[in-house]
Amino acid sequence: MNMQWRYPIALFLVCLPLLIVVPAAGAAPISVTCNGGGCSPDWYKTSVTVAFAWDPTGVTSTQSCDTNTVTSDTADWSRTCIVTYSNSSQSQLGVTIKKDATPPTLTGGSPTRGPDSNGWYNHPVGINFNGSDATSGLAGCNSTTYGGPDSASASFSGTCTDNAGNVSAPASFGPIQYDGTPPSVSIALARGPDSGGWYNHPVDFQANGSDNLSGIASCNSGTFGGGGTVSASCSDRAGNVGGAGVPVNYDSSAPSIDSITFDRPPDSNGWYNHAVRVSFHGSDGGSGIGACTDMTYSGPDTTSTTVNGTCTDQAGNQAGGTSPAFKFDATPPTISNVGFDWDDGTATLTWTASPDTKVIEIDRTPGTAGADPTAVFKGLASSFEDTGLTNKVKYVYTINGFDDAGNKAAESVSIVPGAKLYSPARGSVVTSPPLLAWRPVAGASYYNLQVYYGIGNAVRRVASVNVSGRKVLTVWPLQPRYRMKKAWKYKGKARKLALGHYRWYVYPGIGKRTANKYGPLIGQSDFFITKR
Repeated sequence: MNMQWRYPIALFLVCLPLLIVVPAAGAAPISVTCNGGGCSPDWYKTSVTVAFAWDPTGVTSTQSCDTNTVTSDTADWSRTCIVTYSNSSQSQLGVTIKKDATPPTLTGGSPTRGPDSNGWYNHPVGINFNGSDATSGLAGCNSTTYGGPDSASASFSGTCTDNAGNVSAPASFGPIQYDGTPPSVSIALARGPDSGGWYNHPVDFQANGSDNLSGIASCNSGTFGGGGTVSASCSDRAGNVGGAGVPVNYDSSAPSIDSITFDRPPDSNGWYNHAVRVSFHGSDGGSGIGACTDMTYSGPDTTSTTVNGTCTDQAGNQAGGTSPAFKFDATPPTISNVGFDWDDGTATLTWTASPDTKVIEIDRTPGTAGADPTAVFKGLASSFEDTGLTNKVKYVYTINGFDDAGNKAAESVSIVPGAKLYSPARGSVVTSPPLLAWRPVAGASYYNLQVYYGIGNAVRRVASVNVSGRKVLTVWPLQPRYRMKKAWKYKGKARKLALGHYRWYVYPGIGKRTANKYGPLIGQSDFFITKR
């Protein structure tokens, strides 16, 4: 038994899979080689020469043990070598050969999905190649993912490999159109800003695009009517969408008028009497205030009026408002028909004031305390007599009329007081018939002299002059003087210069004596007759 198994069984397992049969006692082992080496269970890509070998001792016959060369592709070429020994025992060894020398057939390529838009791809797409193999079977084919660069004719090359390692000749697939770049977009507004770079009502817009490959398919348009940014987009033929935004200054809300102010309080008694500035002030939360009305009111005069104004923001929106009511009078009252008279130490002023005059104030220069002016009258009247003056001194009187609004009218006159009836001086005491003399009056053709004697209790009005006493003389001298006599006749009665108090009055005569037309009183005076 030990003599029969001198060789290890492992020597018979050169090529798998092998059919191993334990030989009978005394049988010799079998071996097999492929192309002179060990046989592989994998695929052969070239012809394979299969050779069996065995120990010829005691061999009586062999079956299927001849050497064969496998030249054709096959998936299961098999041989089993059987050796028969003289003792009728057998040994056998089998071998299976797989041979594939033919590359697989590449049937083509295909994308993993259809185009995104209009035959164009716009994001990565897989490309798979397909094939077949008749013998060893297909192990696999190339695949790739294409995501650019953009191309209108992108092509691909691939191969397939069978399980024997044969590689097919390369084949092409394509072209495909690939555009993964969005178009460039610009935005055009239908018009320019309404005011100061701002829009104040909706504006139409249109998107415009350009695309470097697939071309523009469409762009949107619309109307923008809110603050912020106008956004628009364009799509290319590959389905890529590009967008753009344009900041737009938009303000459609009117500002607010917060206050209306005058540049000063009323000038007098709630009245403005010269141009007043009225200013409108506003605020705006959008574009900001551009300008507000700032106007000057200078008439017409009115007991109540308002002014209208606006505030406009930078976008051209406008709000209107009305000022509080106010009174305006810039027209001064009038002082007219100013007349004056003077006499010994007195000055008399007369005037006519317009109905709107509320107070008259008369200033005199020199004043009561020196050269500076002094107000010598304040009230509402049409005449004023100033007394206690110094004769032969020039006094300047300014008659000021004020209305409720503080407007002022002024008229000035100069007066040099002095006795109009200067001889004898007022209140003189004389002992002989006096020379009565007075200042001449321009235009007088003659004069009317009236003399009264004594001071009675009864006062009567004669030619607009209050007189008292008994008239004792009336004459019509042609010159501004008259010498009284010791005796004379008046109204058929004899008169004489008696001791006592005399008062005399002089009027200018205008025109012919027979016309009996007298002007206003020139003046009045008095004297006393006493004994020597």
